Amino acid sequence: MGFTLIETLLVILLFSVLAVLMGGVFVSSLDLQRRAFNLQQTEENVNFTLELMAKEIRVSQVAIPDGSGCSSLSDTTLNVTHPVNGNIVYSLSGGAIHRNVNGTDSIISSNTVEFTNMRFCVSGALIGDQQQPRVTILGTLKSIKSRQQAIINFQTTVSQRFLSN
Repeated sequence: MGFTLIETLLVILLFSVLAVLMGGVFVSSLDLQRRAFNLQQTEENVNFTLELMAKEIRVSQVAIPDGSGCSSLSDTTLNVTHPVNGNIVYSLSGGAIHRNVNGTDSIISSNTVEFTNMRFCVSGALIGDQQQPRVTILGTLKSIKSRQQAIINFQTTVSQRFLSN
């Protein structure tokens, strides 16, 4: 007993349809996996950068910016005086976060991400206000990969370890 031509063509058609469907599912899951990996990498970069800044801000004396307060037009640079490293300035330039220590500039963000926005809001640093000095860092960053691009908005608040006078 053998198969007829129609039966053989029908089996080939069904197998082809199943192969195309499975291929589409595989490509879609691969795309989702790459997107998740890219998002994870972007999140790790922002966490590393913010933790590096937070360690120094916690023990430093924060300079009160011009027009102190937390408006929508917060400062784009942050000046702190570290007890060991001296004067440190954090700023955003060219999509990267710069750390300038006593005139020596270095980039502390990864080259796989681009910071599109970063603001610093200093509160509680006025003399005699009896508030805990704190710096709120707000920003946006995105991965530089054009496919599966990840965009993250972030905000964190770092409080100093001492009260202002």
